[in-house]
Amino acid sequence: MKLKNIPNILSVIRIILVVVFVIVFFWVDKYVAMVVFLLAGATDVVDGYLARRNNWITNLGKILDPFADKLMQCTVLISLYIEKLIPLWFVVPFIAKEFVTLLMGLIVMRKRSVVVVSKWYGKMTVCLFYATVVLSVLIADMLKDNIILTIIVFLPATVCALLAFGAYVKHYAGLRHKTETAENNEEKAETADAADKV
Repeated sequence: MKLKNIPNILSVIRIILVVVFVIVFFWVDKYVAMVVFLLAGATDVVDGYLARRNNWITNLGKILDPFADKLMQCTVLISLYIEKLIPLWFVVPFIAKEFVTLLMGLIVMRKRSVVVVSKWYGKMTVCLFYATVVLSVLIADMLKDNIILTIIVFLPATVCALLAFGAYVKHYAGLRHKTETAENNEEKAETADAADKV
């Protein structure tokens, strides 16, 4: 096993933990499911740290890591919503953000060999997301029919997700513009070079 594949292995483990989470959440215990959720988050931190620190970045990892993250987050959101533990207005912005940013990231990487990295606002949103999800399970009884407390608990992460969504759209749009400009410049250079040879 090559050391550079360790982050990818951790991403695969995170995908497996998605299945484990669903089974534990619906058929075992919701509190234990939160431990699985936090464990998945820990593997995300570790594989990201190892990949950046040791430059263990692979083409597979560029796709596998964000896919594992977003699969876990969306699965958790849908699971908690099914059990009526979180409001729909908290679910929709996060799923929309995850889907669109994943799609735009893949488009940019396909256009050109670009390593898409998490921004500080993305990391802050993820931290708030984890904290909000865990808290919503821990104080589920208190949140029932308590609109004010529900707003206090879920609004900060929701606002942060919307702001991060806008920032990522702007960031990816800028990357795509750069890649298109670079491709046009390369085409012009190749055309000029071909003309010189004629």
